[in-house]
Amino acid sequence: MRKLLFFSAVVLCLGITLPLLAVTVSEGDKYIVIETAGYSVSWNKEAQMGYMQAFVGGSADSIIGESGRAFYHSSDYGGWSDWGALLNWEIVEEGPTHVIIKYESIDAKTKEYTCVASYYDSVPYIKHELTIVNTGDPAPAFASGHEPQFEVNVPLEGMETFDDPFPHAAYSAASGGFGAIYGPDAQSASAGEWDGQNPGRMELNHDNLGVDIGNGESATIVYYVAFGQGGRDEGHNLASSVQTLPTPVSPTGSLTTTWGEIRIQD
Repeated sequence: MRKLLFFSAVVLCLGITLPLLAVTVSEGDKYIVIETAGYSVSWNKEAQMGYMQAFVGGSADSIIGESGRAFYHSSDYGGWSDWGALLNWEIVEEGPTHVIIKYESIDAKTKEYTCVASYYDSVPYIKHELTIVNTGDPAPAFASGHEPQFEVNVPLEGMETFDDPFPHAAYSAASGGFGAIYGPDAQSASAGEWDGQNPGRMELNHDNLGVDIGNGESATIVYYVAFGQGGRDEGHNLASSVQTLPTPVSPTGSLTTTWGEIRIQD
């Protein structure tokens, strides 16, 4: 009887705890939706693919506006070309408190994009490992200052760029919450006018990594995105933490791996 009561208590505990820790993924007609306890983000399936909505702290107001494009990569090699619609996506790793998703797209010329994003329930930041493969004549891997760019398209209370501890940018949405991008290997971060907001667009510049890649060659960058409660200062202060692999609170123990040990599962 004592063992039965103990088992029932464990089941009850897990029943209460696991929903709070779980990362859930669902697909609709327009979006791939990733939900955690802290945020819900929608990855646009149409051109340009990328984050189109983000809700933090249970708010009904998105801190990204729905428009033709919001968060995406773009480069200029004989004319500007953005990454296009979502071609394929898959969950490549999942556990009690995290999900890793691979998104694939191409631009209008010769670049194939693969973005592997790691979502953890215990933190507001998301790791992005982005690989470009060239399928044509030599072209710059990252050389146009828009890798990535983020057109927020909602009323803001402020947007700012920072250099320490490395280039990053953050904004406060007027409805509450912050969005941010972090480039540990970036040359700089910038903010500029967009759709009547000045500033209203922020981007990372990886021109320092913009070597030419030939047919069949590839290049990869790693950067981080965050959506959370608070404002621009909270986004800025998070910069010192984004390179740390989260150690989630879990009934089965803690993760001991590092970001570098996470690999795509074929």
